Amino acid sequence: MLSAVLLATDRSMPQSASSEAVVRSLAALVTAAIEGLVRDVTLACSGDSADLRKIADHAGCEIAEAADPACVIAAGLASARGDMLLILRAGYAPQAGFIEEISDAFGRATRPNALRFRAVPTGFLTRLAPGFSPVEGLVAKRAALDAASPDLATLVRRAGAAPTARARLRRVD
Repeated sequence: MLSAVLLATDRSMPQSASSEAVVRSLAALVTAAIEGLVRDVTLACSGDSADLRKIADHAGCEIAEAADPACVIAAGLASARGDMLLILRAGYAPQAGFIEEISDAFGRATRPNALRFRAVPTGFLTRLAPGFSPVEGLVAKRAALDAASPDLATLVRRAGAAPTARARLRRVD
């Protein structure tokens, strides 16, 4: 089972994601929780986050707050309970096949250390070369993650050469 960390802010986006983006991303994780893939969720943010605290309370998830946006990932990882983590940027939701792909990848005897999730291609360049779509999510073992990473891109890079999932993350805000 995975512990999910939903990043509402990090160094690359110092302003918190909108409340609507956070709610939509949390709603997308409900199916994964029902299927038994996600066991707990932590909402990681920085700054004055009264609205996000209220959302976390209503959703029944933990909230990890950091004074500095560069420390949000560390706060989120410290608050997560499990050894396998799903890190997802607020404003994105997994497409169909997400649950099965994670179950297949980490249910085998030879498991990868991490699995990257890219955004759905939206522009001309990313439609021609989907590998240029930004990575907006990651599933990884806690031991493979560097909590000192200031943003999601750095966290993914430091997690090492991880395979990219076929399922994509669609923008929901």
